[in-house]
Amino acid sequence: MKVAVIIPCYNVAEHVEAAVRSVLAQEHVDLEIVAVDDGSTDATRSILERMVGESNGRLRVVAQCQEGASAARNTGLRASTSEYVQFLDADDVLFPQKIATQVALIRTRGPATIVAGSYRNRRPDGSVEDIESSIVDPWQALILGRMGTTSANLWQRAGLESIGGWDESLKSSQDHELAFRLLRSGGNVIFDPSIHTEVLKRLEGSISRQDPLGNWERYIVLRAAIRDHLRTKDASSFASQMDAAEQLLFGAIRIIAHSDRSRAKELFEEYLSPDFRPKAAGGVSAAYSCLYGWVGFDKAEAAVSAMDTLRHMIGKG
Repeated sequence: MKVAVIIPCYNVAEHVEAAVRSVLAQEHVDLEIVAVDDGSTDATRSILERMVGESNGRLRVVAQCQEGASAARNTGLRASTSEYVQFLDADDVLFPQKIATQVALIRTRGPATIVAGSYRNRRPDGSVEDIESSIVDPWQALILGRMGTTSANLWQRAGLESIGGWDESLKSSQDHELAFRLLRSGGNVIFDPSIHTEVLKRLEGSISRQDPLGNWERYIVLRAAIRDHLRTKDASSFASQMDAAEQLLFGAIRIIAHSDRSRAKELFEEYLSPDFRPKAAGGVSAAYSCLYGWVGFDKAEAAVSAMDTLRHMIGKG
């Protein structure tokens, strides 16, 4: 089975060689590798051109004006022909068994629209966190953020083409939004619990740091869309998944309330019904849950804000 590896690249001279070498070292050798240089202004392009000569013709470089990572992924998709596609962010690396392991899962279990891979987050300080994609229900996995991630997954070309590929307008949540459209169109998922991908969590260049409130709003919009789809599909059968989506989007709305309570109130009123009740779990204490039940969201957040201000004043005193 031939697999296309598509690597979108923008000013990643520090990382791209390791990414490409991790592909060249794959145990599964039936690969076509397409690196899309998305208008880089550093040495990224020259590094890629040098590596073309070292790849024995396996690596091709496509250049375009800067359009963003999702546009670069779509460019690479159009430039390749393989039945399955590995998207690899240029600051991530694959362990040698990654593609072979997931191809074996497809051969054993049958075709899948998504092979959702587990992965390792590596932070700049060297600390790591393993994220396992092993939830049996795909909808629950998607809601909880356990549907793998861009570089950890293997994607079926036919499914991607049927939904028009990546949404180039999104600044975050692109991979989960893509997975949502694939599931909504009837796609199926194989979960790969083994960790064969390392994702670098960069301090710079991350949309979550550049636009944290916008990132949370996109998170909310996506989970509300998943909830609404499941409600239309079969509300009784997906009651637990819908509840999980609402609890998570409520938590995200509360995060926005820390910086902009007025905007948080608007989001609450838009995406949650007046009879919504937060569960005492995660970042929601039993005391807050009770307070919310008495006075509602906006007044509960006002009380929390007042208490935080008071604690700060006492601490400074």
